[in-house]
Amino acid sequence: MTDFVTALQSDSPVSRWQAIEEYRHLANHQADDQALSALFETLGDNHPFVRWQAGLVLVQQQEGRRKLTEAVNSPDQALFSQLAAIDALGRSQTNEADVALITALHSDRAVVRQSAAEALAHRKSPQALPHLIEALQDPDPWVRRAAAFGLGQIGQPEATTALLAGLQDRSVLVRRSAAYALGAIKAKPAWPYLKVSLTDPDMFTRRNAAWAIGRLGLTEAVPVLNQLVDDPNIGEEVKTAARHAVELLTRPRWLQTLLEVRSRLRWAHA
Repeated sequence: MTDFVTALQSDSPVSRWQAIEEYRHLANHQADDQALSALFETLGDNHPFVRWQAGLVLVQQQEGRRKLTEAVNSPDQALFSQLAAIDALGRSQTNEADVALITALHSDRAVVRQSAAEALAHRKSPQALPHLIEALQDPDPWVRRAAAFGLGQIGQPEATTALLAGLQDRSVLVRRSAAYALGAIKAKPAWPYLKVSLTDPDMFTRRNAAWAIGRLGLTEAVPVLNQLVDDPNIGEEVKTAARHAVELLTRPRWLQTLLEVRSRLRWAHA
């Protein structure tokens, strides 16, 4: 174990990464206190991949998860360490990870709140639903964007009202994600609001609104979408999304399912 701790102090980030990688793949690597402390310190490493590797090891062990939870919500913790801990907990399947990430949504640091929302989106945890809805009121647009995307990933209709308000957000980042999320949860009440978003000043919001409309299953939207496809003044991104939406709404059900999966993969991270 002393050799492992020494390797983590190497001047070479490659050596530090390799040491953690080898350690992580050992058949039996229940870390002792010395190794855990060294890995915890490595969360503040100046190389992002080394930090990521350290988090992967820590999150595999109960004591490591406890340390990660402390790091996430300690106001005195270095920012790099907090973000690495959030990323690691986002890969955990434990309830304690949800609790820690939800608490981090109230951090004084906007980037911590954003990262926590992104981690909760990755986990698709229903427990996070009311907290991400609350985060749509965050003063930072990147946090609101992450919250909107997370609500789309969780996929619960209870988020519809909050996401409809997101379509009117002053930040294009939030409007884009709110439009996507409403499609992801197939919120049929969003149809008239998404129709208005087809005229949003931001091209990517218009594109996401067109994509979302295709997910709602309302054939009455087809004429509106066809107008976009035929409009020579509409950008190609919007045309393509409208074209996919029309395909979803007019093809046989089995083909709609296939096109829906393809379409969601294409637009999910816009």
